[in-house]
Amino acid sequence: MSSALGEFAYSTSLIVFPLIVLALTGSPSQAGIIGFADAAALLLSGLPAGAVADRYDRRSVMLWCQAALVAVFGVLALLLWADAASLPALVLLALVNGAATALAMAAGEAMIPSLVAEERLSDAVAMNGARTYAGQLAGTSVGGFLLSVRSALPFVVGCLAHLVGLVLLLFLRRQPPAARAPGDQPVFGGRGLVEGVRWIASHPFLRVGLVCATATNFFFGTIYFIVIASAQTSGMATGLIGVMAALLGVGGLLGALAAPLLQRALPGARPIHVVLWAFVVLTVGIATLPGGWTPGVLLGAIAFAAPTANAYFTTWQLKLTPDSHRGRVVSVAAIASGGGGAIAPLAGGIVLDAAGRFAGLLGCAAVMAVVTLLTSLSPALRHAPEPRGQEPEPPGSGPADPTSSAAVPARGPSSPVT
Repeated sequence: MSSALGEFAYSTSLIVFPLIVLALTGSPSQAGIIGFADAAALLLSGLPAGAVADRYDRRSVMLWCQAALVAVFGVLALLLWADAASLPALVLLALVNGAATALAMAAGEAMIPSLVAEERLSDAVAMNGARTYAGQLAGTSVGGFLLSVRSALPFVVGCLAHLVGLVLLLFLRRQPPAARAPGDQPVFGGRGLVEGVRWIASHPFLRVGLVCATATNFFFGTIYFIVIASAQTSGMATGLIGVMAALLGVGGLLGALAAPLLQRALPGARPIHVVLWAFVVLTVGIATLPGGWTPGVLLGAIAFAAPTANAYFTTWQLKLTPDSHRGRVVSVAAIASGGGGAIAPLAGGIVLDAAGRFAGLLGCAAVMAVVTLLTSLSPALRHAPEPRGQEPEPPGSGPADPTSSAAVPARGPSSPVT
């Protein structure tokens, strides 16, 4: 629940920040700076955030992050209420917002296997995704409404959301710092910070899966931008464009809720292959099928399928990674996949200008078909590897508990984050 509230507040700030700067300065370019600052802080904090999550008690890390976010949103609300906000102050607070969010995300996801039994890990990952989608949907819609009432209100509500999340985290048991594995570098040294990269590179399943996830996020973002931009330039009503965006969010939320059932119906690595081929076919449908509602429905269908593959890959990523490395591996995965999505709008604009909507969408579908074919033929992704025996054991530890997830005993509540 705490993660959903955090996502709600972050999504609220994401849509409101540029609009406030635009109203304050009248400059679209300066409005873009604020979004860039937030995204840059989120990405640049990734490796240090993972190191912090692997060095300190993850519950304490999340508590400090929530406290910092309560302060950020509170200060923003006060500045806007008093009409004392300035662009430098907003940029600084956006940087802190992005960095604290990155820390909380790394610590929260790395902590999941220690909070649930191994047989429930996949369901926990899927439900965590559902909470994220729910927070994004609510934050995006509520933020715009509150902004129309008074500019400070989105941050008042965001401050309260983070405060409730902070209180909920107090009910989690303390999490001891992750045990150091033999040969692991100090987490804050140069080699320690990139240990997550080394770990992923040494495991074919993680390496190929992350490349696949990054490519998929990039092409989905590119396709989404082409659809939205071409709809706007063709004169489509803004209300219908908003409905397309809403269908995307609703599809993702429903897909996350359905992911546990779909994973049982699609054993092994099939979720990844089915989702990727569905992505290709639905992209061709977006390019060729008529109807103003068709792109939104098909984008929603893609979003519905994606959480099943995401939950499958994330579950095995957590299983294959020792507790001593989880924060850094989670952060590297977030940087790679998030980076692909971040540059997608730029690529979408270039493709739309150079090739147009029809050829651009078919070109994206063709490249994704090649990626999907290579993924389907990849031995690394045909079967998930066995996690036990691939992890370094902490010093002085005995054999891995056969009932544990990645040699970390399950304890605490059944949900990943309270």
